[in-house]
Amino acid sequence: MQSRQILKQFYCGVAVLSAVVTLLAGCNQTGAEKSGAESKTARVKKLPKMKFHRPDSFPTAVARLGEIHQVIISDSPLPEPKKFQVVEVIHGSGPGAHSHYHLASAPVDHSHGHSDDHADEESNEKNHEVKVDVITEMADIVKWLPDIAADTDMNKDSWSSVKTESESLHSKLDEALSNAADQQAQRKAIQGMEKELSAFTGAMDVIAKEVSNSDQKNQGSPEE
Repeated sequence: MQSRQILKQFYCGVAVLSAVVTLLAGCNQTGAEKSGAESKTARVKKLPKMKFHRPDSFPTAVARLGEIHQVIISDSPLPEPKKFQVVEVIHGSGPGAHSHYHLASAPVDHSHGHSDDHADEESNEKNHEVKVDVITEMADIVKWLPDIAADTDMNKDSWSSVKTESESLHSKLDEALSNAADQQAQRKAIQGMEKELSAFTGAMDVIAKEVSNSDQKNQGSPEE
């Protein structure tokens, strides 16, 4: 009789303990879900890639690459990142919302050529400060060079050379920078590519001079 009473008390204790564990697990799960929801809400929107530091001509781009190259291989501290005050114009709300970006100092037409269907959409603006360090600037200019070159009247062979060499160097830069933990490591990685960088900037400088000379001749030619 006493044994049965002891067993009964034991099973009751196990049942109570199981209920408590289940309750605690449920609370923890709810807390985790709440924390996850809060973290998603608090997550900062990542801005798309900006091109406000893109040079406006091929000679300017090549000259800027040369400047950055000399800074990186020197012993001087890297300059402060370029800062751009950017305005994000948000059209609409919810899943259908979309954004456009422009420099705060630049006048802009907020309609962006939208059809009348967007005329009544709610529009909001947000201000952002976008920073671009010299290493990011270098990699971007190398990537953009073929497109910048396409806006000139350089011959097909020169453009093909720009495209081939830019793509090759950008691939090497991308691999080197992806394995670097911080900016100083990135700088050392680029310094280790000195031979390739010197050859590239030298070749691009020759083509840039050809473009500049061609532009000067075209400007000096009388109109027909």
